[in-house]
Amino acid sequence: MDQFVKKVNPKAPALGEFYQTLGKYYGIRGDVAFAQAIHETDYFRFTGVVNPEQNNFAGIGATGGDTRGARFESAEEGVLAQLQHLYAYATTKPLPNQYPLVDPRFHLVDRGSAPTWTALNGKWAVPGTTYGQSILALYQQMIHSV
Repeated sequence: MDQFVKKVNPKAPALGEFYQTLGKYYGIRGDVAFAQAIHETDYFRFTGVVNPEQNNFAGIGATGGDTRGARFESAEEGVLAQLQHLYAYATTKPLPNQYPLVDPRFHLVDRGSAPTWTALNGKWAVPGTTYGQSILALYQQMIHSV
């Protein structure tokens, strides 16, 4: 995963292990969540309103205009927040308690409303009518580049 993104952005942080480990814990595909981060950050080049120093790889709280969104203390915490946010969309089950809740928008999610990647369309990003398909297309590029 890290090698794929580094082909486009050699300065991209190596986050693949965080995505795989934390994704497994939450029952979320870490590799596809990584593809979401690639989509949200433009290959970790941060060409939108979110800055690299925010460790916000999913645009959490960047709701439009100049609203920069959430800031996380470390890269691992940023990945954790993204996976917790995905967990909120995927299920109504309580958040597992091994890690503290770091996603500041967890309680704003319509819990269980997006159990698949394409169900995120119009929810994670607005209008985002092909949001999930874009993530899955990036994932396909990633797995076929190995």
